[in-house]
Amino acid sequence: MKYFTPKSLDAQNIICETEQRKHSFQRLPDIYKNSIRKEVWDLSENNAGVSIHLNTNSKNLKLKWRVKLDFEMNHMTDAGIKGLDVYECVNDQWKYLSTGLPNSNKNEHLIKFNDVNKKTLCLYLPLYDSIVDLDIGIDDDSNLKFIKNANKPIVFYGTSITQGGCASRPGMAYTNIISRNTIYPCVNLGFSGNGHLETEIGDILSKVDAKCFVIDCLPNVNTTEIESQVIPLIKSIRKKNDDNPCPIVFIEQPTMHDSYIDEDVSKKNFLLSNEIKECEKLGFRDIHLIGQKGCLGTDYEATVDGVHYNDIGFQRFADHILKNMRGII
Repeated sequence: MKYFTPKSLDAQNIICETEQRKHSFQRLPDIYKNSIRKEVWDLSENNAGVSIHLNTNSKNLKLKWRVKLDFEMNHMTDAGIKGLDVYECVNDQWKYLSTGLPNSNKNEHLIKFNDVNKKTLCLYLPLYDSIVDLDIGIDDDSNLKFIKNANKPIVFYGTSITQGGCASRPGMAYTNIISRNTIYPCVNLGFSGNGHLETEIGDILSKVDAKCFVIDCLPNVNTTEIESQVIPLIKSIRKKNDDNPCPIVFIEQPTMHDSYIDEDVSKKNFLLSNEIKECEKLGFRDIHLIGQKGCLGTDYEATVDGVHYNDIGFQRFADHILKNMRGII
């Protein structure tokens, strides 16, 4: 077999891809290391949402990857944390193909196809670990070409749920589901436990030529942060393009159960709605709010622990966002 080693320039769903990175698929380039909190920087090295798209006519595809952390969590599968997902585009629709299951920090996965016809594939990288080395092997007499979506991205900024906790495999993070169901790349800037509506992240977003920004931070913030941070975050995102702004969409925090009222969540959602109304009074255009009602269904089967979504929850949440984004993008 012959092997190809993709770099950040070959990756999809990544911002500032021309800037220097210590590891090719870290979500933020090295220039931002000293401008954001260490906790956020460390999480930015995880590869959530990053994908590799390629065309090949090989009958065999071998994936070799090495991860940095090689750790485990008690509420998320190893496949979701540090595995690889492969999808194939068939008749203009992305279909699940295979998962590279990790066994250690160094892993291999072989996919065998039935023919040598050209195939368009998408490889999703780990949600909660960082790839140090990635090699893609094909048959010696075949070809491979990395491809990219040239459309402006939808950029998501949020929490552990945005990052993909706790999808069973990388392709089931809600940003990845949305990316398969729109014509736009979806950049995942979910930072587990650290989606705090920070203007430092807004400064980074202001440099991105995006189709839309989606802010899903409410599970990580308190009422004080909502009242003090929402408008400054919007100002930091808009400081370079307020004359021709792209939409900014905020998402309410889901109420997990109907049998009791989570007063804290209800208050946070109420305050967020008030801040959006205040933005309108201040003259900000194209600021939107997606409500939480119905976003996870009514059977209470959408989470692994009452907080983090399972695959059912991620599919329902993605469908809810896609439905409510119609007319915005």
